[in-house]
Amino acid sequence: MPKPLDIDVTKSPWPITLKLLDALQVIISINMIHIAPWECAEALFKESGKLLNYGKFLILYGPFKIEDKHISESNELFDKSLKIQNNDWGVRNLEKVNKEAIINGFQQKQLIKMPANNLTLIYKKVS
Repeated sequence: MPKPLDIDVTKSPWPITLKLLDALQVIISINMIHIAPWECAEALFKESGKLLNYGKFLILYGPFKIEDKHISESNELFDKSLKIQNNDWGVRNLEKVNKEAIINGFQQKQLIKMPANNLTLIYKKVS
């Protein structure tokens, strides 16, 4: 089984060999898009959209807002603390994330509520 890759999402193309590309089934991003500028989320979807074939998956895990509302008080406090550290960081709005997914050929297939007020978002490559 291939080992996980350490990738800077903003550096395109990602360093993935042709052999690995043929075996690529899923890309997983854990606790990234809220602790990075929005451009990193855009790059994650763009490169994943190029690399993943039809029917393959992109999975995100972390805190999200729904309809621009925090799902817990602790997420709201966390969001404020992130923005104090860097104004480009913050808990992302699910609808904005889904829009980026659609732009890059993905469809949200599942939203799973996780411990500590986090969500797992499963996107499937559909085009």
